[in-house]
Amino acid sequence: MKLLLFLLLAAALHAADGKLVVTWLNMPEHGLAIVVQTPAGGTWMIDTGHVSDKYDAGRDTIEPFLKSRGITKLDGIASSHPHGDHHGGALWLLNHLPVKTFVDTGYAARGLSLPYTRLRQHAQERGARYIAATEGDTLDFGPGLTVEVLSPPKQMHNTGSDPAKITEHGQLNTNSLFLRLQHGKNVFFFPGDAYGTGQRYVLEKTSPEKLKAAVVTGAHHGFNTHPEFAHATRPKFASASCLAFYAGSEVPSPGDKLKDQFEPLGAKVFVTAWNGNIEITSDGNDVTAKVEKEVAK
Repeated sequence: MKLLLFLLLAAALHAADGKLVVTWLNMPEHGLAIVVQTPAGGTWMIDTGHVSDKYDAGRDTIEPFLKSRGITKLDGIASSHPHGDHHGGALWLLNHLPVKTFVDTGYAARGLSLPYTRLRQHAQERGARYIAATEGDTLDFGPGLTVEVLSPPKQMHNTGSDPAKITEHGQLNTNSLFLRLQHGKNVFFFPGDAYGTGQRYVLEKTSPEKLKAAVVTGAHHGFNTHPEFAHATRPKFASASCLAFYAGSEVPSPGDKLKDQFEPLGAKVFVTAWNGNIEITSDGNDVTAKVEKEVAK
Protein backbone atom coordinates (compact mmCIF):
# COMPACT_ATOMS: atom_id res chain seq x y z
CA MET A 1 0.00 0.00 0.00
CA LYS A 2 2.82 2.41 0.88
CA LEU A 3 4.51 1.64 -2.43
CA LEU A 4 1.27 2.30 -4.31
CA LEU A 5 0.81 5.65 -2.55
CA PHE A 6 4.40 6.56 -3.34
CA LEU A 7 3.94 5.74 -7.02
CA LEU A 8 0.74 7.74 -7.22
CA LEU A 9 2.39 10.71 -5.52
CA ALA A 10 5.35 10.49 -7.87
CA ALA A 11 3.00 10.45 -10.85
CA ALA A 12 1.03 13.42 -9.54
CA LEU A 13 4.26 15.38 -9.18
CA HIS A 14 5.35 14.43 -12.71
CA ALA A 15 4.71 17.95 -14.02
CA ALA A 16 4.85 19.80 -10.71
CA ASP A 17 8.59 20.38 -10.94
CA GLY A 18 8.50 23.55 -12.98
CA LYS A 19 8.00 21.62 -16.21
CA LEU A 20 5.06 21.55 -18.57
CA VAL A 21 3.99 18.15 -19.91
CA VAL A 22 1.56 17.94 -22.83
CA THR A 23 0.26 14.57 -24.03
CA TRP A 24 -1.70 13.87 -27.21
CA LEU A 25 -3.65 10.70 -26.45
CA ASN A 26 -3.88 7.85 -28.93
CA MET A 27 -7.45 6.62 -29.35
CA PRO A 28 -8.99 3.72 -31.29
CA GLU A 29 -11.54 6.08 -32.86
CA HIS A 30 -11.10 9.41 -34.62
CA GLY A 31 -10.78 12.39 -32.28
CA LEU A 32 -8.56 14.76 -30.34
CA ALA A 33 -7.78 14.70 -26.61
CA ILE A 34 -4.80 16.56 -25.14
CA VAL A 35 -3.73 16.43 -21.48
CA VAL A 36 -1.88 19.51 -20.21
CA GLN A 37 -0.02 18.98 -16.92
CA THR A 38 1.05 22.39 -15.72
CA PRO A 39 4.29 23.41 -13.96
CA ALA A 40 2.31 24.04 -10.76
CA GLY A 41 0.76 20.57 -10.73
CA GLY A 42 -2.61 21.37 -12.30
CA THR A 43 -4.26 19.51 -15.17
CA TRP A 44 -6.31 20.74 -18.12
CA MET A 45 -7.88 18.90 -21.02
CA ILE A 46 -7.90 20.48 -24.46
CA ASP A 47 -10.71 18.54 -26.15
CA THR A 48 -11.89 15.15 -24.96
CA GLY A 49 -12.10 12.81 -27.93
CA HIS A 50 -14.97 10.84 -29.41
CA VAL A 51 -17.93 8.86 -28.09
CA SER A 52 -19.85 6.10 -29.87
CA ASP A 53 -21.99 3.09 -29.00
CA LYS A 54 -18.89 1.04 -28.11
CA TYR A 55 -16.36 3.66 -27.11
CA ASP A 56 -16.20 6.65 -24.79
CA ALA A 57 -12.91 8.53 -24.83
CA GLY A 58 -13.53 9.86 -21.34
CA ARG A 59 -14.18 6.43 -19.86
CA ASP A 60 -11.89 4.27 -21.97
CA THR A 61 -8.85 6.45 -22.66
CA ILE A 62 -8.70 9.73 -20.73
CA GLU A 63 -9.67 8.64 -17.22
CA PRO A 64 -7.34 5.58 -17.25
CA PHE A 65 -4.49 7.82 -18.40
CA LEU A 66 -5.22 10.39 -15.70
CA LYS A 67 -5.33 7.66 -13.05
CA SER A 68 -1.97 6.35 -14.24
CA ARG A 69 -0.58 9.82 -13.49
CA GLY A 70 -2.28 10.05 -10.10
CA ILE A 71 -4.64 12.76 -11.37
CA THR A 72 -8.04 12.78 -9.67
CA LYS A 73 -9.43 16.17 -10.70
CA LEU A 74 -9.28 18.63 -13.58
CA ASP A 75 -8.64 22.34 -13.40
CA GLY A 76 -10.48 22.71 -16.65
CA ILE A 77 -11.73 21.41 -19.96
CA ALA A 78 -11.23 23.63 -23.00
CA SER A 79 -13.57 22.45 -25.76
CA SER A 80 -12.39 23.77 -29.11
CA HIS A 81 -15.72 23.42 -30.93
CA PRO A 82 -19.02 21.52 -30.82
CA HIS A 83 -18.13 18.41 -32.81
CA GLY A 84 -18.40 15.00 -31.18
CA ASP A 85 -14.83 13.93 -31.96
CA HIS A 86 -13.64 16.83 -29.77
CA HIS A 87 -16.12 16.89 -26.87
CA GLY A 88 -17.33 13.28 -26.77
CA GLY A 89 -15.53 12.30 -23.57
CA ALA A 90 -16.43 15.45 -21.62
CA LEU A 91 -19.71 14.14 -20.20
CA TRP A 92 -18.01 11.12 -18.64
CA LEU A 93 -15.27 13.28 -17.14
CA LEU A 94 -17.77 15.78 -15.72
CA ASN A 95 -19.72 12.94 -14.12
CA HIS A 96 -16.71 11.15 -12.63
CA LEU A 97 -14.13 13.82 -11.78
CA PRO A 98 -14.29 17.27 -10.18
CA VAL A 99 -13.88 19.80 -13.00
CA LYS A 100 -13.26 23.40 -11.98
CA THR A 101 -13.75 25.19 -15.33
CA PHE A 102 -15.41 24.52 -18.68
CA VAL A 103 -14.32 26.72 -21.59
CA ASP A 104 -15.56 27.05 -25.14
CA THR A 105 -16.16 29.91 -27.59
CA GLY A 106 -19.80 30.50 -26.69
CA TYR A 107 -20.76 29.63 -30.25
CA ALA A 108 -24.55 29.78 -30.58
CA ALA A 109 -25.34 29.49 -34.31
CA ARG A 110 -27.90 27.11 -35.78
CA GLY A 111 -25.26 24.43 -36.28
CA LEU A 112 -24.92 23.94 -32.52
CA SER A 113 -26.34 20.57 -31.54
CA LEU A 114 -28.76 20.09 -28.68
CA PRO A 115 -26.45 17.54 -26.97
CA TYR A 116 -23.66 20.12 -26.90
CA THR A 117 -25.98 22.79 -25.47
CA ARG A 118 -26.91 20.31 -22.75
CA LEU A 119 -23.21 19.56 -22.17
CA ARG A 120 -22.58 23.24 -21.42
CA GLN A 121 -25.50 23.28 -19.02
CA HIS A 122 -24.42 20.04 -17.39
CA ALA A 123 -20.91 21.35 -16.79
CA GLN A 124 -22.36 24.24 -14.82
CA GLU A 125 -24.79 21.97 -12.95
CA ARG A 126 -21.79 19.88 -11.91
CA GLY A 127 -20.15 22.97 -10.44
CA ALA A 128 -17.80 24.00 -13.24
CA ARG A 129 -17.34 27.68 -13.94
CA TYR A 130 -18.34 28.37 -17.53
CA ILE A 131 -16.23 30.71 -19.69
CA ALA A 132 -17.06 31.74 -23.27
CA ALA A 133 -13.63 32.71 -24.59
CA THR A 134 -12.87 34.58 -27.80
CA GLU A 135 -10.06 36.63 -29.34
CA GLY A 136 -8.20 38.76 -26.80
CA ASP A 137 -9.13 36.66 -23.77
CA THR A 138 -6.64 34.80 -21.62
CA LEU A 139 -7.17 31.57 -19.73
CA ASP A 140 -5.73 30.85 -16.29
CA PHE A 141 -3.82 27.58 -16.59
CA GLY A 142 -1.83 28.47 -13.47
CA PRO A 143 1.48 30.17 -12.68
CA GLY A 144 4.27 29.95 -15.22
CA LEU A 145 1.94 29.75 -18.21
CA THR A 146 0.36 32.33 -20.49
CA VAL A 147 -2.61 31.09 -22.50
CA GLU A 148 -4.08 33.44 -25.09
CA VAL A 149 -7.16 33.02 -27.26
CA LEU A 150 -6.23 34.13 -30.79
CA SER A 151 -9.47 33.20 -32.55
CA PRO A 152 -12.40 33.30 -33.14
CA PRO A 153 -13.29 37.01 -32.98
CA LYS A 154 -16.14 37.94 -30.69
CA GLN A 155 -18.55 38.24 -33.62
CA MET A 156 -17.33 34.87 -34.99
CA HIS A 157 -15.92 34.33 -38.47
CA ASN A 158 -18.21 34.97 -41.40
CA THR A 159 -17.35 32.03 -43.61
CA GLY A 160 -19.59 33.11 -46.45
CA SER A 161 -16.52 34.62 -48.10
CA ASP A 162 -14.26 31.66 -47.43
CA PRO A 163 -12.75 30.29 -50.66
CA ALA A 164 -13.66 26.78 -49.57
CA LYS A 165 -17.36 27.77 -49.41
CA ILE A 166 -17.62 25.64 -46.33
CA THR A 167 -20.82 24.29 -44.87
CA GLU A 168 -22.33 24.75 -41.43
CA HIS A 169 -20.11 21.85 -40.33
CA GLY A 170 -17.14 23.85 -41.54
CA GLN A 171 -18.43 26.97 -39.82
CA LEU A 172 -18.08 25.19 -36.49
CA ASN A 173 -14.55 24.10 -37.43
CA THR A 174 -13.43 27.55 -38.53
CA ASN A 175 -14.67 29.08 -35.29
CA SER A 176 -12.60 26.69 -33.18
CA LEU A 177 -11.00 27.92 -30.00
CA PHE A 178 -7.46 28.74 -31.19
CA LEU A 179 -4.99 28.78 -28.28
CA ARG A 180 -1.42 30.03 -27.92
CA LEU A 181 0.25 28.65 -24.78
CA GLN A 182 3.63 29.96 -23.66
CA HIS A 183 5.94 28.43 -21.07
CA GLY A 184 9.16 30.39 -20.77
CA LYS A 185 10.63 30.58 -24.27
CA ASN A 186 8.45 27.77 -25.59
CA VAL A 187 5.20 28.38 -27.47
CA PHE A 188 2.56 25.73 -28.22
CA PHE A 189 -0.30 26.22 -30.67
CA PHE A 190 -3.64 24.42 -30.36
CA PRO A 191 -5.85 25.42 -33.32
CA GLY A 192 -8.64 22.87 -32.94
CA ASP A 193 -10.16 22.26 -36.36
CA ALA A 194 -9.69 25.82 -37.62
CA TYR A 195 -9.82 25.96 -41.39
CA GLY A 196 -7.95 28.46 -43.54
CA THR A 197 -10.15 31.39 -42.50
CA GLY A 198 -9.26 30.96 -38.83
CA GLN A 199 -5.56 30.42 -39.51
CA ARG A 200 -5.30 33.38 -41.90
CA TYR A 201 -7.01 35.52 -39.28
CA VAL A 202 -4.38 34.54 -36.71
CA LEU A 203 -1.59 35.21 -39.20
CA GLU A 204 -2.95 38.70 -39.88
CA LYS A 205 -3.55 39.61 -36.24
CA THR A 206 -0.41 38.13 -34.63
CA SER A 207 3.11 39.54 -34.86
CA PRO A 208 5.72 37.34 -36.57
CA GLU A 209 7.65 37.07 -33.30
CA LYS A 210 4.63 35.68 -31.46
CA LEU A 211 4.00 33.16 -34.22
CA LYS A 212 7.33 31.41 -33.71
CA ALA A 213 6.65 28.13 -31.95
CA ALA A 214 8.23 25.10 -30.38
CA VAL A 215 5.19 22.86 -30.93
CA VAL A 216 2.23 23.00 -33.31
CA THR A 217 -0.82 20.77 -33.26
CA GLY A 218 -1.90 20.08 -36.83
CA ALA A 219 -5.17 21.88 -37.54
CA HIS A 220 -8.13 19.57 -38.17
CA HIS A 221 -6.11 16.47 -37.22
CA GLY A 222 -3.43 17.41 -39.75
CA PHE A 223 -5.81 17.72 -42.70
CA ASN A 224 -5.91 21.51 -42.90
CA THR A 225 -2.80 23.27 -41.61
CA HIS A 226 -2.41 26.39 -43.75
CA PRO A 227 1.01 26.44 -45.50
CA GLU A 228 1.62 30.04 -44.42
CA PHE A 229 0.91 29.12 -40.81
CA ALA A 230 3.40 26.25 -41.01
CA HIS A 231 6.07 28.57 -42.41
CA ALA A 232 5.35 31.29 -39.84
CA THR A 233 5.58 28.96 -36.86
CA ARG A 234 8.47 26.67 -37.95
CA PRO A 235 8.19 24.47 -34.86
CA LYS A 236 10.59 21.90 -33.51
CA PHE A 237 7.72 19.41 -33.24
CA ALA A 238 4.38 19.06 -35.02
CA SER A 239 1.76 16.58 -33.87
CA ALA A 240 -1.56 15.21 -35.07
CA SER A 241 -4.21 13.09 -33.42
CA CYS A 242 -5.77 10.97 -36.13
CA LEU A 243 -6.32 7.48 -37.50
CA ALA A 244 -3.89 5.74 -39.83
CA PHE A 245 -6.41 5.55 -42.68
CA TYR A 246 -9.56 7.42 -43.75
CA ALA A 247 -11.56 5.71 -46.49
CA GLY A 248 -12.62 8.13 -49.20
CA SER A 249 -10.43 10.94 -47.92
CA GLU A 250 -8.30 13.19 -50.10
CA VAL A 251 -5.27 11.74 -48.31
CA PRO A 252 -4.98 8.24 -46.75
CA SER A 253 -3.86 9.78 -43.46
CA PRO A 254 -3.57 13.43 -42.48
CA GLY A 255 -0.30 12.45 -40.86
CA ASP A 256 1.23 12.13 -44.33
CA LYS A 257 0.05 15.63 -45.17
CA LEU A 258 1.48 16.99 -41.92
CA LYS A 259 4.85 15.41 -42.66
CA ASP A 260 4.90 16.95 -46.14
CA GLN A 261 4.21 20.38 -44.66
CA PHE A 262 6.47 20.42 -41.62
CA GLU A 263 9.42 18.11 -42.25
CA PRO A 264 10.88 20.37 -44.99
CA LEU A 265 10.82 23.15 -42.37
CA GLY A 266 12.95 21.05 -40.01
CA ALA A 267 10.22 19.82 -37.70
CA LYS A 268 9.92 16.33 -36.27
CA VAL A 269 6.38 15.09 -36.92
CA PHE A 270 4.47 12.77 -34.59
CA VAL A 271 1.10 11.15 -35.27
CA THR A 272 -0.87 9.25 -32.64
CA ALA A 273 -1.85 6.51 -35.11
CA TRP A 274 1.83 5.84 -35.79
CA ASN A 275 3.48 6.76 -32.49
CA GLY A 276 0.84 6.10 -29.83
CA ASN A 277 0.68 8.65 -27.04
CA ILE A 278 2.85 11.70 -27.78
CA GLU A 279 4.36 13.39 -24.72
CA ILE A 280 6.18 16.68 -25.11
CA THR A 281 7.88 18.27 -22.11
CA SER A 282 8.93 21.91 -21.77
CA ASP A 283 11.42 23.14 -19.20
CA GLY A 284 10.88 26.72 -20.34
CA ASN A 285 14.00 26.76 -22.50
CA ASP A 286 13.68 23.69 -24.70
CA VAL A 287 11.19 20.95 -25.51
CA THR A 288 11.76 17.20 -25.60
CA ALA A 289 9.50 14.48 -26.96
CA LYS A 290 8.73 10.93 -25.90
CA VAL A 291 6.46 8.56 -27.79
CA GLU A 292 5.25 5.02 -27.19
CA LYS A 293 6.78 3.80 -30.43
CA GLU A 294 9.14 5.18 -33.03
CA VAL A 295 8.02 4.47 -36.57
CA ALA A 296 10.01 5.00 -39.74
CA LYS A 297 7.67 6.67 -42.22
